[in-house]
Amino acid sequence: MPHFRYRALTRAGEVVIGEVEAPSREEVLRRIEYLGHLPIETEAATKGLLGSSGGFGKAPPSRDITIFLRQLALLVGSGLTLEAALQTLADDNGSKTVSKFSGGLRSSIAAGDGFAEALERHPTIIEPIYVAMVRAGEASGKLDAVLQAIVADRTRKELLGDRINSAIRYPLFLVGSAVLILFFFLLYVVPQFEPVFRDLGGKLNAGAAFVLTASTWLTANLNLFLGSILIVILALWLVFSRRENRGRFVSVLSRLPGVSGPMRDRRTARLIGTLGLLVENGVALPTALKMLRDVVTEPRYVAEVDRVHDQVRNGRRFAEALSESDLLPPLAARMLRVGDETGDLPAITRHAAQFYEHRLGIGLDRLMGAIGPATIILVSVVIGALIVSIMSALLSITELAL
Repeated sequence: MPHFRYRALTRAGEVVIGEVEAPSREEVLRRIEYLGHLPIETEAATKGLLGSSGGFGKAPPSRDITIFLRQLALLVGSGLTLEAALQTLADDNGSKTVSKFSGGLRSSIAAGDGFAEALERHPTIIEPIYVAMVRAGEASGKLDAVLQAIVADRTRKELLGDRINSAIRYPLFLVGSAVLILFFFLLYVVPQFEPVFRDLGGKLNAGAAFVLTASTWLTANLNLFLGSILIVILALWLVFSRRENRGRFVSVLSRLPGVSGPMRDRRTARLIGTLGLLVENGVALPTALKMLRDVVTEPRYVAEVDRVHDQVRNGRRFAEALSESDLLPPLAARMLRVGDETGDLPAITRHAAQFYEHRLGIGLDRLMGAIGPATIILVSVVIGALIVSIMSALLSITELAL
């Protein structure tokens, strides 16, 4: 994905410089506006000049950043100044990349930057949503509470990601094992019987003839086949590296039977959870709605987020704008409407997000209960058909010999 370098003017009149990875210059401008800055200049940057991590080389792993933020929240909450806490973590951290990250933040703060301004120089490490929360926390004097909220949100997302990964890992393992077994048969087992099969000529059944043809072609064109697979993988990587293409794929995937429910619950939980997290920590509702654009990938829902944001920014009540939108399921929209009308939107969004995360967990369990056996059956049929084809050909040879 392209890298862009930018200069922007903060509300305090200071010029900030940063680098961000984004699909287009328009996306860079949108993210700068997210942060409440006035864009001055954006230009394409050579990847690696500042690095995707904002100037200190390889970005730290996401889980290491979560641990870093948890430790920072504890130190700040115990009474240390932010600069002292960052220096402590820079001096006493097992990860070199995290130490450099912490040291870089401390240097920025020592030079006069606010914590949020220091963080926004590293957009690929700390998402703009969290930067906005930190800015609100600095303004309200509740930075330690905001950091704890960020840590809780990142931890919840990581656990959910682990659950989704574990849900798809077993089927992928089965399919991968089946492909390896199939290649082993075609490249090493079938060629051992090829002379005998050739002698049978037209007496081979259709299955055995197909297996023999596939084995012969694969053996003769193995390099071509592997090269084609590599090109396909590279092409898919290039296609899915673009956010809009990932969004289209998610849109198609969300229409599949059995998958649409968990996909909808995941999207709803992320939208509501992010909105509640921002509003609860002092981010204005119009700004929070604008930031939801980074949460969704499907073009349809991006347009819905923009529509609701524009209406709220123009003075319409959030509940009214949401009621005319397809952004959320009816139940979720009713829950948020109650929160907006009662003035308790943060608490309602928190409970609603927990509700949909629970539904997502149930949906994943049901989906895995169906995918696991279906994958086993499919793999068994493919391998079984291969073995039956070979065995039937061998039986034909035995009958001819008798």
